[in-house]
Amino acid sequence: MFVICVNKNEEVIVERFGKFHKTLSTGVHFLIPFIEKIKGLKSPENHKKYINYGKIKKTQEIFHFPKDNRIFFAKDKSQLKLKADISYQIFDSYKAVYEVDYLFDALNQLCAGIIQSRLLDAPEDTNQIDYLQSLTESLLPTCNEYCQKWGVKILNFELKQITDTNGIRKNY
Repeated sequence: MFVICVNKNEEVIVERFGKFHKTLSTGVHFLIPFIEKIKGLKSPENHKKYINYGKIKKTQEIFHFPKDNRIFFAKDKSQLKLKADISYQIFDSYKAVYEVDYLFDALNQLCAGIIQSRLLDAPEDTNQIDYLQSLTESLLPTCNEYCQKWGVKILNFELKQITDTNGIRKNY
C-alpha cells in the first residue's frame, strides 16, 4: 500500500484497472500499487506528465493564453498577436479529466477560435485593438457555455498585450 495526502481544495481521481474508481477529497488515503493509480490533468508543456502530481486544485488558477505564437487576422487582413491571462476554476474534477484529453489545449483552442471569429465579424471601420478590449468582456459567457461540459469555469480573461502588424505593442 502507498499513502497519498490530499490537501484542502484539492481532489485526486483514482483509477482501478484503468477505469474510474473514486475521487479522493481532503485527507490521508491508501492506494493499492499496480491496481490503483492516480489520473490527473496533463501538463500543457509535456502531455506525458501530470500537473501537481495528479492532484487537481479546486481554487482559482491562471493559464497563459495563447500557449503558442498564434496570429489573429482581422477583417481588413491585418495581423494581431495578443497575450492574455485566463483565470479559471475547476468545479468538477471528474469532467476535467475524462471529458477532454488535454484540457489546456482545449481551452487554448476554444478561446482562440472565439476571438478569431469575433474579429472577422467586426465592422470594418472599427479600430481592431479597441475592439479586442471590448471583446474580452463578451468572451466569458460564450467560453463558459462550452467549458461547463469540461467541469471548468472561466472567471476572467485579462488582456496583457496586443501587437499589430507594424510591431507596435500596446500593454495593459
